[in-house]
Amino acid sequence: MMPSSRRRRGTLLALALTTPPLASSLSIPQTAIETINAGGIAVVPDFFSPSFVSRLRSDAVNLHAEGQFITDGLAGYGSSANTRDKRNFDPSRDRSVLPAYIPSKRTPGPFVSSTLGDADVRKQMTSNVASLRSELSIRLDRPGFDTPDGPENHEISYTRFGPGANLARHVDEHHEELKGARGWSAPTRRSISWLVYLNPPDWDANGGKDGGALRTYERRSRSAYPVGARNGDLQIGWLAPSRDDGRERPVFLDGRRDGRSGRCSLYVDSDDGGRRAYVTEDFDADPYLFLTGDFFVRNLLIKNRHLGRRFHYLEQPKSALTKYFRDDPGEAARDVAPTGGTLVMFDSVTLPHEVLATTERERWAASGWFHEKHQPIPTKQIIL
Repeated sequence: MMPSSRRRRGTLLALALTTPPLASSLSIPQTAIETINAGGIAVVPDFFSPSFVSRLRSDAVNLHAEGQFITDGLAGYGSSANTRDKRNFDPSRDRSVLPAYIPSKRTPGPFVSSTLGDADVRKQMTSNVASLRSELSIRLDRPGFDTPDGPENHEISYTRFGPGANLARHVDEHHEELKGARGWSAPTRRSISWLVYLNPPDWDANGGKDGGALRTYERRSRSAYPVGARNGDLQIGWLAPSRDDGRERPVFLDGRRDGRSGRCSLYVDSDDGGRRAYVTEDFDADPYLFLTGDFFVRNLLIKNRHLGRRFHYLEQPKSALTKYFRDDPGEAARDVAPTGGTLVMFDSVTLPHEVLATTERERWAASGWFHEKHQPIPTKQIIL
């Protein structure tokens, strides 16, 4: 999935969706809901039928051949994984998308065109996705993203990875206070990431023939509390289980202490889940949140030494020192094969992931994000 710093705010753009869903059932298993709430990746095989997947893939392949896709330059390719050689940039190998909305032009994208390709199949798929969003809004208790479709709500596109392309580890959304001057500039934020793979039936990811698996970094211990956000305060880290407290606890950033943007504190859920238990005193986002690594949070912000040792960022801030950080022992890698018709979903804030390199074939998917509204802008806003 594309990092939020470079995201394209696609949209469904209020399509007239009258065609019934093609999936045999849009009801998502309860185990998938529980997995998302615990910070893992929910995998639903055969979400779309093989015939529908084939039709979507044919549409995507034809539109790419016609030059309708936009290359975003986010993928890596080279002699080793997660490398990018800008001198040898090759759009045929890179990641490209057919978006529903082009934010740089403030115009609808080719995905919602009624004159390009198989517009009916895209319309039918979008109807399924809209039904999925409504169901998840209720079952995940996220009413904020069951909102009307528009340029600032939700994203949807076809996605193509060329032969050899990969996408480095990242998370799809960050707390607005971690975005500097760009923070709070958009009315919504990514809440749930989703993909439906469109690859042919003979795709072999696990055997190494085709590659292109989605590698996720789930917690070894299941989160004791729902992940992602609390009343608009996004999660930024974890407190790992300890001898005295065996629970994996999500850590949230309150970025508006005293009603002022940029005045922050970190908290976890109380044992009964009914209130906030703050683990730091108030601090300013700049410079503390822009200092690199777990070390600074553990030793400068969390005064309780025992709690501090348990803290890990979801994804440590990137810098020249990143490669020297130790791996988080609380993580476990899980690979998901991009099998045609499979739906995958996860919390956009919580789950680090990467796309492993394909080999000789193109990797196809329909993908997007369901958005939620931000917290109201405080009256004492300070942009740091």
